[in-house]
Amino acid sequence: MSSPDAVAGGSADDARAAAVVAEVQIVPLGDCPRSLLEVLAAQLSRHVGVACRVLADTVPSHDLPSLAGREQLDAHALLQRLESLPRAAPPGAVRLGLTTRDIGLAVFSFVFGLAHTDDGRVAVVSLARLDPTFYGLAPDPGATARRALGEMLHELGHVAGLQHCIAPDCVMRFAGTVEKADARGAAFCDPCRAHLPHWLRPRARTAPD
Repeated sequence: MSSPDAVAGGSADDARAAAVVAEVQIVPLGDCPRSLLEVLAAQLSRHVGVACRVLADTVPSHDLPSLAGREQLDAHALLQRLESLPRAAPPGAVRLGLTTRDIGLAVFSFVFGLAHTDDGRVAVVSLARLDPTFYGLAPDPGATARRALGEMLHELGHVAGLQHCIAPDCVMRFAGTVEKADARGAAFCDPCRAHLPHWLRPRARTAPD
């Protein structure tokens, strides 16, 4: 593994060439409020070049893989679980699993998200540490949604074959804390943007008459 939130298989160029994506499908993992997922799907759709929709089927909580001895879900096993689900139309869609549970890896105490970069098809994001209440602060749905957007775009960037970036204001910069995630924002820097596939580029907006 090249990083805590990207599982590499092929080269970045191979991944981008293979990823013909028509849609981003958000997969509810466990007891994730559908109203929240619909808000996040609508938000994400304004920043990518394809439709984003929440799938009707939810992976039940009892079917989510946990890390032994830890109150966390196994992020790598979640990717495998997403890959094993029957494919919904259209072909070539990216699956983005969202959960309110904390996630981690055997070699990392936690991760905000994880993505496979070899087939351009699956990623998972945890909303747990993006929520101010996780740190004992007052609820702030706006902050949670803003952070979720950045993390979703970060993991989709990995799906598209991008690696971590050193630019401080690029969404592809590695962030090991929520403060660093806030600082990097939710925008791709110019060099990273130049390598985005069509599906991850925002659609052009038509001005009203």
